[in-house]
Order: sequence, then structure tokens, then C-alpha cells
Amino acid sequence: MLMTAASYHQILPSFLDFLFSFGAQHHAEDFFFAGFRHDTRLSDLEKAATISALGRSGRVVQLCYSLRSVEAARGQESWPWSVRGTATHHTFDVETGRAGWAIVKGEGGASMKDRIITETSSQNGKMLNKFGSRSQVFASTLLTHLLLCNWSAENWRWYVNYMEKEVQAVTRKTLSMNIAKPQREPKPTLVFTRTTTGVLVPPKKSPTSKSLTTTSRSGIPLGQLPQKSSNAGPPGLAGPPPDLSNLSMSANYEPSQHYSEFSFKDMRRIENIEEHMNEALLVMTLNDKVLSALAQHYASVLESTHFPSDLKVDCEMDCRRFADQISNIRAEIATQKTRVNTLLRLLADRKALVFFIDLHVVRSMLTGEQLHGILEYQNLEASKELTSKAQYSADHVEYMTQQMKHEAVFMRIITLVTLFFLPGTFVSVSSQAHLTMRMIDGPTQTLMSTDIVHWQSQDPGGLEKIVSSGAIRVFLAITLPCMILTFIAAYGFYRWTKLREKKEQDRQAAALVQP
Repeated sequence: MLMTAASYHQILPSFLDFLFSFGAQHHAEDFFFAGFRHDTRLSDLEKAATISALGRSGRVVQLCYSLRSVEAARGQESWPWSVRGTATHHTFDVETGRAGWAIVKGEGGASMKDRIITETSSQNGKMLNKFGSRSQVFASTLLTHLLLCNWSAENWRWYVNYMEKEVQAVTRKTLSMNIAKPQREPKPTLVFTRTTTGVLVPPKKSPTSKSLTTTSRSGIPLGQLPQKSSNAGPPGLAGPPPDLSNLSMSANYEPSQHYSEFSFKDMRRIENIEEHMNEALLVMTLNDKVLSALAQHYASVLESTHFPSDLKVDCEMDCRRFADQISNIRAEIATQKTRVNTLLRLLADRKALVFFIDLHVVRSMLTGEQLHGILEYQNLEASKELTSKAQYSADHVEYMTQQMKHEAVFMRIITLVTLFFLPGTFVSVSSQAHLTMRMIDGPTQTLMSTDIVHWQSQDPGGLEKIVSSGAIRVFLAITLPCMILTFIAAYGFYRWTKLREKKEQDRQAAALVQP
């Protein structure tokens, strides 16, 4: 259906680019695409196909553009405004006076059809209903363009007002935060005493108030620093940033406990407001470019020598009014853009206050020369925490490495013991062993089927031990060479493994060195 209608009315292909940005989407895609396209043909050399039956001479003003505006969205509780767009295609035949419109608008708010009907039915919109001549049709097209252009700028003022209220509601509390004025420490005064010799000497040097204060504060949470005495003396000279390394944060310290009026929810709200501000700024910038291109195009059409002279004369006032109205609309958009930029700067300043809001307790306790060291101190504490975690991980890895070394030593000992006893165990085979303190009727323990220890009964109740030295020599003659060969084979396999690993490491190192 769309293809048939576009073919019949000879819709510009570029109009489909604007049209495809509409539709149901889970997340907005191609939402901010906008622009102005035209294919105006006024001269006889470049005119389109002539179809007299359809009232087409081929000399047409043909253009399309996309505009966006903001409208109230009652169904959105968190943000009751929504940016909606329109895609407009228009043709006007300068010879036959035939005009065509194709307007697509996003769902929500009043439709463009209802707006045009309402405008044409009013007293001021009667010119939109006059189509008796080419001049009246052309003037009606200009008024229709103005209706769309006015729609693109009519609600931005109220939208910016709403965003301004939201900004003030969320961030105004940062300006009303009460912070105690820090008091400087008095200068340490030297009291001289006279000794018996009559010479003025200073007293024994004692810790200064600054060192005493630093010492007393070590180990006290920042949120629980004691207030200084109100009867302090005159302020001293400002010195370098103090050493804050002894100040420690309590494990139970929570900034929200000291200033509960601002929460992480407010931070998310601020980010949401800033996102909508940037969106509004982008939409208004694109609308301004489209309006500028539309006004310039009609100015070039009127200046063309191929444009009918009777239309120029009859519609001169309408064209001038059209240009003036476009200028007014662009001025209104520029004003709202300035307001949005101002709000963005204001929001950036308030966010800077918000980022430091959790430090208000610390700021109220520290002296003036200590304030510029807060950020350095926080960075230092964060680095200390990361370093401690890294050190813990390194210690754990070292502990596991030591455990693996101990286990490796034990495994080597077990391996050596196994290698030592393996040949003898292999050589010494006994199919059946009975070592008793009584008379043995069956087979006795044997080594290679040779009796080494044999118990022979002599008297009733007594046994005689008989040891075969020849069997022992045969056992040792076989076992010792096997044991030596086993150790040699194990060592050779160990050396071969080490050499293979070394060659693999050398190959990898050479591969890294080569470009």
C-alpha cells in the first residue's frame, strides 16, 4: 500500500529516510535523524514527466523535511514530556496549481490532521481554505508550512520551565547546607622568664598547638573531630598544606548519616535531567537548521527566473510574511536554546557542589589552609586501600608458594625412598610368607625362591635360625645394580625434562625478540 501511494504521488525517495525513523522500537534508534531535502524543477529543461490527466505539468516545487517538538505525555509519571517528530512531503505544481501533502506524525498528542482542521475552521485560518487560484493555493501551502513550523517551537518554553523546576528542586538544597565557619588556631606565644643570672631566656620548648592538635586527632574519625575553642586568639599566617596522614576514617562513617537530605537517587535524577537537556538542545538545533533550509529554499524559488511572475506579484506579501514568521520561530528557538545552555551550566556547577557535599563535616572542622588538601588526602587514602589489598594478595600468593615448595620437598623425599626400595622390592618376591615362632609345615619366606632365613625345629618347643649367606650374596648382586640403574634412569629423565623446558623457553624468548 505504501509503495503504491508513493509511486502514484511520486514521493521523493529521501522522504523514506525520514519515514523509517518511525515505528515501535524497544530503544530509540535513528530517533534524532532530521533534515531537509528538495527536488524542485522549474525550468523546461529539467522538468519532470508531464501527465495532464493528473494535473502534472512537470514544473514542481517538491520538498520534504522532518521536524520534532515536545508534547505532554500524561502516561509517563517519571517524565511527563515526550519528544515527537513529523515527516512532511510537499509538492506544488507551478502551472496547474495542484498541491499535495504527506504528513506522518508520531503517536501521542493532537494529530496534524486535527490541527489543520482546527486551524482552517478558525477565523484567522480562512486563507488555508482558499484554493480558487494558483496564488491562493501557493499562499495556502506557505501557511501550512508555518503551521508545522509553529508546532516545532510552541512547547519548548514550558518544557524548559519544567526542567528548570526539576533542577532547582533537586539541587537547591546544596546551596542551603549549613557549614560551620572554621576558626584558625592562635599563634603560639613565647613567655620569657628571668633566671637568677638576670638574663632573659625562653622557657623549655613544648609541643606547639598544631602538633598537639595533630597528635590528639590521630585515630579520631573525621566525622567526630572535636570543635575548637571559641575564644581563639588572632589568626596566624597561612602555611603550606598540612600533613593529613594521621587522620583516619571510621569504619562506621557514612556521609549520609551527617547529611541525609541528598541521596544517590538524587544523583540519578540529576543525570536524567541532564540527559533530557542535551536531547532538547540537539532537537532544537536540528529544527533550527531545517527551518533555515526551508526559508532559504523558498527565497531561492522566488528569485528564480523560471518561477511564474504572476505568482511572485500576487504572493509577495505572503512570502514576506512567511520569511518573517520563520525568523520569529528561529528567534524563539534560539532563546530556548540559550536557556537550556544556561541550565546546563547551572547544573554542572550544582553537580560540583554535590560531589563535595559529603565532605561538609570535614570542611567544617579543618582550618582554611587544610581545605585545599582534602582531595589529595582522599586520593592518598584510596591509594593506601588499594595498596593494602594488593599487599594482601601478594602475601597470600607468597604463602601458597611456600606451601607448594614444602610439598615439593616432601614429594622428592618420597620419590627417593621409593626409588631406593623399588629394586629390592621387585627382586624380593614371596608367593607366601609365614613368619611365626612355631614350626612351619608349608612354604617359607623366600627371596628369588631362595631361603635366606630358615627356622628349623630341634627340640620340642624350640626353633633354630639358619641364615643362607649365598642367598644374600645373590640378592645383593642383583638388587644393587638394579638400584643403581634405577637412579641413573631417573636422573637422566630429570635432566632430559629440564633441557626440553630450557629449549622451549629459549624459543619463546627468540619469538618475542623478533619483530
